[in-house]
Amino acid sequence: MPYDPFHQSDEQSNVLADVLALAQKAGESGVTVFDLDGCLFDTRPRQVHIFRELASQEGHIELYEVETSHFQDWDLKRTMLNAGIGEERAEELYPAVREYWWNHFFTSEYVLYDNAMPGSCQVVADVAAAGGHVVYLTGRDETMRAGTEEALRRFGFPIDGDRARLVVKPDFDMDDTEFKAQALVDIARLGTPVLFFDNEPSNVNHFQDAFPDSTVVFVATDHSGKPVTPYEQILRIKGFLI
Repeated sequence: MPYDPFHQSDEQSNVLADVLALAQKAGESGVTVFDLDGCLFDTRPRQVHIFRELASQEGHIELYEVETSHFQDWDLKRTMLNAGIGEERAEELYPAVREYWWNHFFTSEYVLYDNAMPGSCQVVADVAAAGGHVVYLTGRDETMRAGTEEALRRFGFPIDGDRARLVVKPDFDMDDTEFKAQALVDIARLGTPVLFFDNEPSNVNHFQDAFPDSTVVFVATDHSGKPVTPYEQILRIKGFLI
């Protein structure tokens, strides 16, 4: 499965140690940009909750079988099949699951069911301690700001003060990569962007193109499924445990 939040390896430890050293070297002038969904936050608990809530409301007992390990990508039918629900029943349930998921996943209330990726809070805290700016650049939109800020505080991510900020889309329908490309203009005014963390191949490639002297880290969890491959020079991790 794509998600492996408890992954540990010498290679990953070296990447995380190196990026922290870069943040320390940049000091107060440095800017580090973190994505949220599939990067700092594991969204699978949010999705499990949605499945089970629908199961409770509609009596679809099979949906209680869905666990975090069943999420291979964003295909909800595949998730049901991975949970052992038969092809015919999954096809029958899919319209209701899709509608309920769509109406709840992108809400300020339901982001509170996410878990922070193990080790991510410490990595962000260490980067913030280096003195630079921390920017959470997310495809979540303005309607999700309140819940997102609460979630960041709940897990201990730095968010209050002028050295850490949350940047969200002004409009839900705006393409995530397009939004992040535009947001970089304002982010660059804070200082020198030195580090980027994201789980979307098109985003990490754009970051590398826009700031060729920066270090970009691809977090290999899940992504939109667009046929894009991260550039070879981009660093890769599966999680934040050292």
